[in-house]
Amino acid sequence: MILDFFEGKLDGDAWENLCQACYRIRYQQQHYTEIPAIHGGDAGIEGFTRNGIVNQCYCPERDYSDEDLYIHLRNKMTKDIGKLLDPNYKKRLNNLGVPIIHEWHFVIPEYRDSRIIEHARSKKNDVIKAKINDSAQYDYIADDFDIVIKTADDFKFEITRIIRESLTDTKLNCAIQEIKEIDWEKCDSEKVNNIKRKVKAVMNDIDEEDEDYKETVNIYIESYIKGLEIMQRLRILYADIYEEVHSLTQAYKKQVALKTGMNTDKSMNSKIFNEILTDFEKKLNESCDYFTPASIIELKIDIISMWLADCSMKFRK
Repeated sequence: MILDFFEGKLDGDAWENLCQACYRIRYQQQHYTEIPAIHGGDAGIEGFTRNGIVNQCYCPERDYSDEDLYIHLRNKMTKDIGKLLDPNYKKRLNNLGVPIIHEWHFVIPEYRDSRIIEHARSKKNDVIKAKINDSAQYDYIADDFDIVIKTADDFKFEITRIIRESLTDTKLNCAIQEIKEIDWEKCDSEKVNNIKRKVKAVMNDIDEEDEDYKETVNIYIESYIKGLEIMQRLRILYADIYEEVHSLTQAYKKQVALKTGMNTDKSMNSKIFNEILTDFEKKLNESCDYFTPASIIELKIDIISMWLADCSMKFRK
């Protein structure tokens, strides 16, 4: 899920602010209008477009079980559709200039139970039935009225733009759960040997039985595997951000190959390696300020591990 990269858990206000930004971007041509929930209430909607789309945002208060999440989503939808059908809200909607409503969007981070889709269909039928029974009262409801469930992953383009252009204070956290044991199947023997050989060269031909050497090798192998996972997830969830990181990595990779390849003094290996670590972290900070500080360090180590695993770093033995 695209929100897996968000730092911390979103609360209701942060989720609503994110949704409002997404709708302003997506429906700019349809003049999306936000409705503040003050002085008369929001009439069961957060905003509307000129072509008849209204939305209602909801973010659960905590991490619920699948069953509890469904119950909270169901109850929230029922409550807000009830508001939409409340006769007292008709005047409020008219005063706000809300056009005839064709789609009511229920905008949530995620859902994990298909019953919420069934419930949305049931509530849609309730609205259509109410309109049929009293068309004059519900003349603000279109004949083709529908309830549409929207999740965070439906707004990948908008969320990526919001993050890249710093339209929110939220930073991406690309750290993933630590790998307890190295899955050697994800790292072929050639990559492992490359890491071992280059770490040994940087550590001045240290004995391979040295505990510090073995620990360092394991860290870089683990980081190599984690780096592959992180870059894959970025490519799927944040394509534009992935391209920025990938472009920087490829450009700097050439510099790394030249800097290490042109060095003929093996005693300089450690100094050059540490210079690369420091300078690349600086480049990441300058180019990718939408990542948390911890994520910058994570990316630096993971990408350096990839360079150790392939032929980008060519330290003298």
